[in-house]
Amino acid sequence: KVVTDQLEKKWGKWGSVQVITGANGNFLFKFDNSALCDLVLSNGPWEVWGAYLALRRWEEGMSLSKDSFSGIPVWVKLPNVLPELWTRHGLSYGASALGVPL
Repeated sequence: KVVTDQLEKKWGKWGSVQVITGANGNFLFKFDNSALCDLVLSNGPWEVWGAYLALRRWEEGMSLSKDSFSGIPVWVKLPNVLPELWTRHGLSYGASALGVPL
């Protein structure tokens, strides 16, 4: 209910969204129009109480099991990087401390 209330506050100003809670902890969002869906997907990341949502457009045959998500790309800001490390190799080295750089 908390997730539903928070997202309806965030997205409801643009249109109607129905939040369906899955048995395995996933949420399905049904938007009243494709423009709202596109707006939500293109204006993230979205968070609820400090937890970020991984959103994907529904595809036929898509698995809803949690183990089907093996990774997700994230944008990371690296403030105060020394100029001598501002190279492809230097940035890749620093980013590898967080995960696999893209």
